[in-house]
Amino acid sequence: MNISEDQFRKTMGLFPTGVTVVTAPQEQGGDIGITISSFTSVSLKPPQILFCLSKYSKTIPIFKASRYFAVNILSSTQSHLSDSFAKHVPIDWENIKTHRHRPTGCLLFSDALGHVLCEKGAIYEGEDHEIILGKVIDVAAIPHDLPLVRQQGNYLTTQPIQIEPHLSYKVK
Repeated sequence: MNISEDQFRKTMGLFPTGVTVVTAPQEQGGDIGITISSFTSVSLKPPQILFCLSKYSKTIPIFKASRYFAVNILSSTQSHLSDSFAKHVPIDWENIKTHRHRPTGCLLFSDALGHVLCEKGAIYEGEDHEIILGKVIDVAAIPHDLPLVRQQGNYLTTQPIQIEPHLSYKVK
């Protein structure tokens, strides 16, 4: 069956995803970052994550060369960061509240909901994307806000739903 790129994009766009910015130090100095929605945990023992990055991204060589990277989980007030790091323009790091993770050299967004610091593991080919596996070496959860979510090309946020006890499923 032939599935058009447009059909696939529209269908996958129905699935809401969290928004992150993945950062890494560069060998020649400075830092890079890119907005990533294709991020997920892979295993608990050992803790591993993955994210996918277009093979055509200018950041691919840097992520391949870097030993460490950090995933910054964005809050609902950080859509401007997502937009900035999704564009192919120089980033004005001075206007972003960050701090450095000393052991890895990775920049962390101070107002993010959480950070996942990784040592780069394997990189797998996924047709037009690279699948980058990370061995988690440190984490921080700072749940001060709701997460930033993207669905059908729009930003949204989440709200908890109250489930009535009489509506929950019971296992027999």
